[in-house]
Amino acid sequence: MELIKTDKAKYREYEDVLLERDQAKKEAGQIWTAYIKKFGRLICDIYEEKVACIKCKKTIEFYQNAINHGLEVDMSEVCRFLDSEMADYYAKLREMMDGRKRCEDSEDSSAYEVERSKTLYRRIAKLIHPDINPGTDRNAALMELWQRTVTAYHANDIKELSELEVLIRKALREIGGEDLHVDIPDIDDRIDEIKTEIAEIRSTEPYIYRKYIDDDMAEGLKKQELQTELDVFRRYHEELEKVIEEMLTEGGLTIKWELN
Repeated sequence: MELIKTDKAKYREYEDVLLERDQAKKEAGQIWTAYIKKFGRLICDIYEEKVACIKCKKTIEFYQNAINHGLEVDMSEVCRFLDSEMADYYAKLREMMDGRKRCEDSEDSSAYEVERSKTLYRRIAKLIHPDINPGTDRNAALMELWQRTVTAYHANDIKELSELEVLIRKALREIGGEDLHVDIPDIDDRIDEIKTEIAEIRSTEPYIYRKYIDDDMAEGLKKQELQTELDVFRRYHEELEKVIEEMLTEGGLTIKWELN
């Protein structure tokens, strides 16, 4: 049975702002990928140096506590302490490096693939977008098809999207839902909320990184900024290493090494 929309023009506006929001989210993801391709190595190097500095500071803290209390330093205990204290930092570093590799390995899509995927996505979204068709959330098969659609859309996989459109129309025919139209409660408020969401996406990270992607001068300045930050942390790391060396040679530490 078809439910008639109280205001077809308003409903079309609702569909349009939903699709505009999804497009903004996709663009934000693409901007982030391009940003990491350009700056990811420097960003990871900076964080790696930060982690190294944190490890040095914790080592110094451990040694200083031993000196203050006249304790012998068991190096196996130092290693266990540092492994525990640094675990989360190293996990985040691995996550950053994995993310950088994924971005670097991703292939750029052609202009045709971008536009074609947008067209296919809009057609599919008007059929089973969960905010347009509430039946999607209640149907496991449709929800799986929708999740595949979102993944393919973000990858500009037009072959997958074309095949999904066929599968989705077939699934909707089988449940009698292809021509379903629904009323959206408080549609004006919902449209305003989505417009606010779009504005927020386009005014925050990573969307605002677009200037570093589109402007060669901005890109050069950003690389210089990141390189300067990296140099600062490298110098600080060297200074901390010297402090540790002095504590070991002149600080009165008694070191115990566990022999296997």
